[in-house]
Amino acid sequence: MPKDYSDPQSFNSGGLFGKVFQNRNLTCLWLGQIASQSGDAVFQIGLMWLVLELSGSETITGLTAMASYLPAVLIGLYAGVAADRGSRRRIMLTADGFRTFIVLLIPLAAYLNILTPAFLALNAFALAVSAAFFNPARDSLIPHIVPQSGLLRANSLIQTSWQFSLLLGPAAAGLLLHLLGGVHLFTADSAAYFISFLFILFIKPRRMAEIPRKRGIGLNEIKEGLDFVLRNKVILPLLLITIADNIFIMGPAIVGTPVFVKSILHKGAQEYALIQACYAVGMLAGTAALLTFGGRFKKGRILLFGMFLDGITFIPLFFVRSLILTELTIVIHSIAIPFLTISRASLIQEIVPGNLTGRVFALVNLSVVGMTAVSSGLAGIALEHFGAPAVFLVIGIGGGLCGVIGWLTADDLKNA
Repeated sequence: MPKDYSDPQSFNSGGLFGKVFQNRNLTCLWLGQIASQSGDAVFQIGLMWLVLELSGSETITGLTAMASYLPAVLIGLYAGVAADRGSRRRIMLTADGFRTFIVLLIPLAAYLNILTPAFLALNAFALAVSAAFFNPARDSLIPHIVPQSGLLRANSLIQTSWQFSLLLGPAAAGLLLHLLGGVHLFTADSAAYFISFLFILFIKPRRMAEIPRKRGIGLNEIKEGLDFVLRNKVILPLLLITIADNIFIMGPAIVGTPVFVKSILHKGAQEYALIQACYAVGMLAGTAALLTFGGRFKKGRILLFGMFLDGITFIPLFFVRSLILTELTIVIHSIAIPFLTISRASLIQEIVPGNLTGRVFALVNLSVVGMTAVSSGLAGIALEHFGAPAVFLVIGIGGGLCGVIGWLTADDLKNA
């Protein structure tokens, strides 16, 4: 197992996959994230396609997707309090153990002949409850396992775990769909979460502050986190434009992609999985560009520019009618995603006090995932009435405008 490597100067040298991998904790987190996020990718592909096949309805598919994101709205703030109160590593282990079990219920339901879109929606909801606790705990853990000067590099590395999982997940999903079918895809998916559990067991955080045990539901702690955000001239506009951008972008992107593949391109599940893998190709290129040139620009400007690109690069899907051009459009679009996600995480970790990071990351999770729930429900209705090409045109314009408005009005964020 690689040693714990904490010297800031050495940590920031040697390229992304050089000295970084001498940090045992970060290596274990990275490998665990590849496993669990590959599981997420497989689950999302299997869920959307299976619901669409069982129901034949874009609206039901959109509502099922919405169920995947509602927990961030309902319990996201408390999950942030939990991350600030207790062991972030223990929260992550519990979440992965629960995910390992809950995914296995889908093939069991199929065996018992009780598998319905409603059952899949409930299962997706339960899986998302685990993610609501896991994500703020993970993001809050990173400053405790790397030096502060290495946050951008560490977040970039964690970003690549998502990107590799988007390559591995869809590839595995396409193969497993062919070999096992849509139901037993989830049997194999459960193993990914268990592998993540095993890697997290090896993480031993350094310099974790003692956190007094508290009882109750943490309303005062939630208020403390909200008060900090409302007073901060960088974090508040960051959250507001994140909310606006995700209402436009996320739901139509998630629900609209399988609808676009099925109804516009007239292709099947394997082509859908291939298009999902194109996201990873573009994001790896975007991460490489950020690591090469990102140090020359302020993180706030990178974030806002990335938001603008994230929107307008969806517009070509209004015109595209071939699989190759769709794949090319998705690759170009996804280059902008790391500009948003990496710069946002690094800004929060640098600006927010350590005892509040769980709550602030929970608010970010609420902004991203919670608004995706709303957006997914609306997207299903819009897709049924207006069709996928028109929806992609609207979200492209709306997402681009979010970046422009943020650039023109949020000076503190732009110069952060």
